[in-house]
Amino acid sequence: MGFKEKIRNVVPSSLLEKAIGVVRDEKKRPSEFSWMPHQRKGHMVRYYRDYISYLEHQASKFPLINKDELAVYDREYRALLRDRLTAGGFIKEGMKVLCLGARQGTEVKAFLDLGCFAVGVDINPGDNNHFVLYGDFHSLQFPDGVVDVVFTNSLDHVFDIQEVLNEVRRVLDKTGFFVVEAIMGKGEGIEPDEFASFWWETTEDLAKLIEEKGGFSLKKRHKFSRPWEGYHMVFEKL
Repeated sequence: MGFKEKIRNVVPSSLLEKAIGVVRDEKKRPSEFSWMPHQRKGHMVRYYRDYISYLEHQASKFPLINKDELAVYDREYRALLRDRLTAGGFIKEGMKVLCLGARQGTEVKAFLDLGCFAVGVDINPGDNNHFVLYGDFHSLQFPDGVVDVVFTNSLDHVFDIQEVLNEVRRVLDKTGFFVVEAIMGKGEGIEPDEFASFWWETTEDLAKLIEEKGGFSLKKRHKFSRPWEGYHMVFEKL
């Protein structure tokens, strides 16, 4: 089964139709992969002709990453994230954790190190991945209210931020936490890379969006510098 056929079998038709109809007037359509202002001030989105194009673009990143660099990242980020989570003081043994856009599973391993039951989802988890399932964070395959924590450092790769926030809120328990590690924004000196699909002016803009559009309250926020410069933010479901 090809990539497009696989996607059409797992992504709800409503999401495909919504994406395909983003810009119906061909004369008004920007060029493929160009950036457009988001409807919310302080954010911008990359233009894709349809949702399949977005998924293909995002899935193409993983195979291009150098395996040696990936191994170093896996080892170092696992330890860095584990330390940041420990310092936060809210992660407890036995918590159920879902990691979004988890690629090879580095963040999943960090939560496992802390005694959590953790699993990741990604649109391209690679072969023989014991930590990450195939899944789209715009349409998660899990029931309502089944996890204590949702973690992601991949909000710069979303197609529709509102859909993702809706899904995060849906799968979280009523007292759940949403943990976000976000790279600095355009106004903080960082430009989006070639695979980013959603970007913010500042991390504060992103935090406000998550609070206002997701139904969360920001409880903790601190800056980090490795493996890239950004903010570790902990939100609580309202």
